[in-house]
Amino acid sequence: MATSGADTPRQVIQVREQLHETFDGVIDDSDIAHFRGGNYEQRFLSRALAALAVRRVAQCSAAEAARFVTDGIADQGLDAIAPLPESGQALLVQAKWSDKGTATFDVDAAKAMVDGLNRIENELYDQFNQRAADLALEARPFIVNKKATLVIALMGTVAPSPPAREVLDNALSEFNRHGARLRVEVLYAADFHDQIHADLRPEPIRLDVRLDDWYQQKGPLEAYQGTVSAESVAEWYETHGTGLFEQNLRAPLGTTVTNAEIGQTLTSDPTKFWHLNNGITMICDSLTARHDSAKSPQSRPTTLTVTGASIVNGAQTVRAVARAMHDDGEAAANAMLSIKVINTHQDREFGVQVSQAANRQNAIEQRDHIALEPVHQAIKANLRAELRKQYVIKRGEPVAAPETGCSLDELALALACLYPDAEQAARAASSTENLWEQGPQGSHTLLFKREPSPQKVWRSVLTLRAARSAVYELGGGQNTREAAIVEHGGFLVTHLIFQHLGATSIDDPDFDWDSEVLEKIPALVPELVRRLTHQLLTGYGPRPQIRTAFQTAATCRELAKQILGDLADGVAVPAAPAKERKPRRPNTVPLLVDRRVIKDGSPLKYVGLNEPERDAMERWLAEDEMRRQATWVNHRTKPILWAYDKQQYSPSGLVSKMWADAEWDERPVSNQGTARWFVTDGRSLWDLAQRIHNEDEEEGA
Repeated sequence: MATSGADTPRQVIQVREQLHETFDGVIDDSDIAHFRGGNYEQRFLSRALAALAVRRVAQCSAAEAARFVTDGIADQGLDAIAPLPESGQALLVQAKWSDKGTATFDVDAAKAMVDGLNRIENELYDQFNQRAADLALEARPFIVNKKATLVIALMGTVAPSPPAREVLDNALSEFNRHGARLRVEVLYAADFHDQIHADLRPEPIRLDVRLDDWYQQKGPLEAYQGTVSAESVAEWYETHGTGLFEQNLRAPLGTTVTNAEIGQTLTSDPTKFWHLNNGITMICDSLTARHDSAKSPQSRPTTLTVTGASIVNGAQTVRAVARAMHDDGEAAANAMLSIKVINTHQDREFGVQVSQAANRQNAIEQRDHIALEPVHQAIKANLRAELRKQYVIKRGEPVAAPETGCSLDELALALACLYPDAEQAARAASSTENLWEQGPQGSHTLLFKREPSPQKVWRSVLTLRAARSAVYELGGGQNTREAAIVEHGGFLVTHLIFQHLGATSIDDPDFDWDSEVLEKIPALVPELVRRLTHQLLTGYGPRPQIRTAFQTAATCRELAKQILGDLADGVAVPAAPAKERKPRRPNTVPLLVDRRVIKDGSPLKYVGLNEPERDAMERWLAEDEMRRQATWVNHRTKPILWAYDKQQYSPSGLVSKMWADAEWDERPVSNQGTARWFVTDGRSLWDLAQRIHNEDEEEGA
């Protein structure tokens, strides 16, 4: 695949990526497979663009569009010929690809296209290659007796030249002499960019909602309320998954104590479920009602056919219902729950208002409201289109595997560290909740004022990950003060990495980010920690308040200015201070519970510590993803609520059980469970405890 230079427009990059993803292995390239590099690439992209043009005009599948491609020797100026019986027309396509988005359609191209049309009119099939001849034979009846469209597909922005337009107009005059049979349609780069984004958007969800005990809300807004069976709700989730919550502030949060109780009620006492549950709220783009009774409709059930359905309140209930049906479908099927269905008539702003209002009674965080901001929807679409990476926006959505994408939380942290002013790193160190603050000087406003390019998004996230990994590796081997700096100063360290190595080049596609930034991080982090230690001890006294220093904007600015200046001037790295002996520390779980470090219901994920463990466990874990998931409960001895069986365990006790259930024959006798359960920001329970220890030691230093 061709590389993307600095002069390649993002629009072109995204279209090219999607042409490959959509048509690789779908378009017949047997006659050009012997070409290499750019020679193959340009030929393939021309064919794929022709297929995308057919797909856009005919509204057909990618496989159907690919079947109509004729591009090659003896295509007679027609890169695709598409006979379309359902719409009673034929499409004749000529495609012009340009890596720079500057494709044009000149008079020679117009003459070639019209000449191809005339050959089909005159039945000169033997002058086409075999594929084109077969398609031309199919297309001719539509061209002669019905209608045809000359489709000019340009990866460019300039209209066909006047001489080319004259050739086309002459052809239109000749073919339309006895009726309007022929027309011309020009597609530009913007049309293809719009099409690939439309293809990436999920199809609107269509549901049949059968309501009992229902009534229709009076007023200008169409809305219904009634009861629906748990079995129906579970079927929706089974079919559409988290797509049901597209316009919700958050996705289901996984197994929590509350959700476990919902499931228990469903299976143990389903007749009381309606009384004990608030039900769900659904919005949709349109709906139609089909009543079981014409004379007295409200005396019988009614079925709402809704399009563009999204559950904006009750995601936790839906997820718990689906799980209960999976565990004990016979019992849970008897349950009913309340549902409200509101037709927004595609009014997105009103849909957001409904979602926000429906969730006000729940523990909704400021970060949840951020999820509906248009900038994050744009980042998601462009990251997917250009780099084929996922962007997980909502709290509760499954976090993408590291190599496949990132989350909003991760990107916000990365951009805070990348920001030129070290104040954003200080805000993040004080509390990551600060990243969602809006207003003129709010962190979210400053970090996302302009949509970051997909390249900036991915490079900044990779840098954050590499820095955190290097900081973690450095962690425990330091003296007390350096360990505290590693713990509290990680965001400022990452800020220094960005500013020293490549912040100004992050959007430059020709800058080798891997070798110039990522590969240098492991060696740079220890040096930065040592410089920070030296600056704090010399500038802020022998007992500096380390945690406070990294949470204070003015201090972070001063430290960053001094260290970046020293790096630029080649000032030598200060000598490492002597290692200090550490006192015995309290146990991890009681410490975390006492300090209330983790909120009840926070998701946890099991990660094996080493390669043998990961190899031994992966197949068993992959059989049911619930096995690696849990949530935190502030319980002194059993803080892990396992998603798989909804029982509480100690961290080490659950790991031992999992090893045994997976039949890992060579499993160790004991384990450090707290090092294997991770919160969403990538830190283990053990890491969180170490942070508290370092804070305590710092204050006692």
